[in-house]
Amino acid sequence: MIDPSAVVLLLAITFLRVETLRLNAFDVIKDCKQYNTALGYNGALNYIPISSFTNVVDQREFKYYVFGVLGTTDAVIRLSHSVYPYGTEVVEVVLGANNNTKTIARHQHRKSTGEFENTDIVKMATPNLLSPFRPVMLMLKVWTNGRREVLHTGQQFPFISFMDARNITVNYMAFTKMDSNLIIFYDCPVQSG
Repeated sequence: MIDPSAVVLLLAITFLRVETLRLNAFDVIKDCKQYNTALGYNGALNYIPISSFTNVVDQREFKYYVFGVLGTTDAVIRLSHSVYPYGTEVVEVVLGANNNTKTIARHQHRKSTGEFENTDIVKMATPNLLSPFRPVMLMLKVWTNGRREVLHTGQQFPFISFMDARNITVNYMAFTKMDSNLIIFYDCPVQSG
């Protein structure tokens, strides 16, 4: 016969151990760099050189970058070959577009005057992708052949995948928003396991 007090003690220890294993939702952004989207969609963005990232994983045929988004809608990532990509094209990925219902990949041609033209490459339904309560951690894979993919960290398959037919060399990355304020966590460490 097992002593009932031993069972209670064992259950209490098990419960405490489980509680200590539970992570805070913001633990995933530890050691990431932070970018606040103060400038809007038409602002003169700060294009960050990929060469300054310390957590790029280079698999020769593709590189990937881990980043997080905290916000409700329209997180914009621009990929560029130049620090000042005016009069040329960039690849733009809009996460949580259309009131957090889809993700859009497109080419954008922007002039220094602020005028721009967007050409959609692909739109995918991604309802409730973003969250104002916790960072959503994602991985961007940039293939040498022009393929671009975005997936949730820890998942094997992308929720959006497209070919950049122009195969724009990605030397710089910029972040912005449409209307709602966002925080982008970028150059995040790759989590093992």
